[in-house]
Amino acid sequence: MPRVLLVLIVVLTSNSYVQSSKLKKFPAPVVASIEGYEKGHCIALPKKVRICKLLADDKDTFLVQRDGKNVGTWAGNAFLAETSDFEVLTGDLDNDRKPELIVANHDGTSNGIAVDFWTIFIFPDPEFHNFTAPLTFSVEEYGSFGTFVTSGGRINILTTTWVYNEDPKHRRGEGMYLVGQWWRYQSGELRPQLERPIMARRFLFSFASERGETVNFDRVPFKWLSHPSTESVNTAFITGRSNTSKSGVIEAVTREKESIRIMFKPDGEQSVTLVYPGTDQDNELQYLGNAATGRVYPKHYLPSEPETWLKNKRATLRSYDDKPILWLEH
Repeated sequence: MPRVLLVLIVVLTSNSYVQSSKLKKFPAPVVASIEGYEKGHCIALPKKVRICKLLADDKDTFLVQRDGKNVGTWAGNAFLAETSDFEVLTGDLDNDRKPELIVANHDGTSNGIAVDFWTIFIFPDPEFHNFTAPLTFSVEEYGSFGTFVTSGGRINILTTTWVYNEDPKHRRGEGMYLVGQWWRYQSGELRPQLERPIMARRFLFSFASERGETVNFDRVPFKWLSHPSTESVNTAFITGRSNTSKSGVIEAVTREKESIRIMFKPDGEQSVTLVYPGTDQDNELQYLGNAATGRVYPKHYLPSEPETWLKNKRATLRSYDDKPILWLEH
């Protein structure tokens, strides 16, 4: 092989790796008509791949098409029957020189301070040679480059939620805080960045004013939590204080429509059924936790195969003001 051609191949290969490490956002969805659905929007990707958000009488669905053929579907949420409010990004999240694909869906907006709820889906293969269920988690507040933040050549994931709590430094009474945790995507899971503290910023008038002016910026919520008034907090700031705990093993996991049922057997006791994700009922889990790191996963967090991920794991069920959290061991 001529030396010039060999150098050219190396350069092109190197450039493709560089491109895969960059976070790329694709153009906005366009109206599409898909048989069996009454309304839809799609985003076209390379290699003749399309990601579509679709609405039918009985369900809201995401669909992947490749070469014009349906490859796979997963459940979505069309807020107010809108199918255009989602976006698609690619980037090398795990630093293996191969890009992952991110679908971010707007689930809804609350009344009051208008909190935006989004669900994030991460797929390991943007070309969908073999469709697998995505890694899933939810955030409160989202921005393309403010949830997925590039720093030091790596893409970091900032998950955020609103928490009502006391002032960590006891200067004021209770109030609303935007709380952020840092993660890295690795082996199909989120791994906490323990070198980066959990961050909280109180919702004061200055924050409210800034938020109103920048709510549509693609670098929030990172921009908001970069403010000098942001302070470090611990996991208890999110969960509250634990009052009871029971160690045991996860015996079985079954998947339902939008949740899973976890059969948890405390040591020396009868098994109990836990529903995840749930709200604040006795047997409903709002969070799962990582016992080794002491960090709670984002809301609705699930890897692509939750049955395999959870079954037979040791865990500790802790109650926080009657709201249970299941802390998973290795």
